[in-house]
Amino acid sequence: MASTRIEHDFDCSEATFFQVTFFDPEFSRRLYLETLKFPGWKVLEEKVTDEALERRVEVQPLVENLPGPLKKLLGDRFGYVEEGKLDRKQNRYRFRVIPSAMPDKTRISGELRTERLGDKRVRRIVEFSIDVKVMMLGKLVEQKSIEDTRASYDKMAVFLRQYLKEKGLTS
Repeated sequence: MASTRIEHDFDCSEATFFQVTFFDPEFSRRLYLETLKFPGWKVLEEKVTDEALERRVEVQPLVENLPGPLKKLLGDRFGYVEEGKLDRKQNRYRFRVIPSAMPDKTRISGELRTERLGDKRVRRIVEFSIDVKVMMLGKLVEQKSIEDTRASYDKMAVFLRQYLKEKGLTS
């Protein structure tokens, strides 16, 4: 099992952070399809109440530079479904990921939350773990998944900062 923690700071309020990253369709489209260049990203189900947002999202990430054994294991059209629930009062998004390859041998889950650093400054904290039960290749899959996820969150941070400025939402 492997786990990681990813942090980024943004010049906006918690309310703005969550409004943009979870409820702004333009942000999601531009992030996933244009910035990250994912072949696919779409909301399958979504239920919004005053207390929570629950959703299932189908994702086809851009998978590059896979070692031969991993490419054979994961296939050409790797994707996953993310099931998550945002607690709108606590500003916590808990999720689990169901991969298209080896869903019975893979457990991925995590949490995204924020920490207020001031009225108009917030830190996004993402913690997640991955456990792949495949002899000899499990650790390699876990390591590649963490590297790719970290790279995606780093790119997302750069894009979110630009988007907030573009929309006049920064402090």
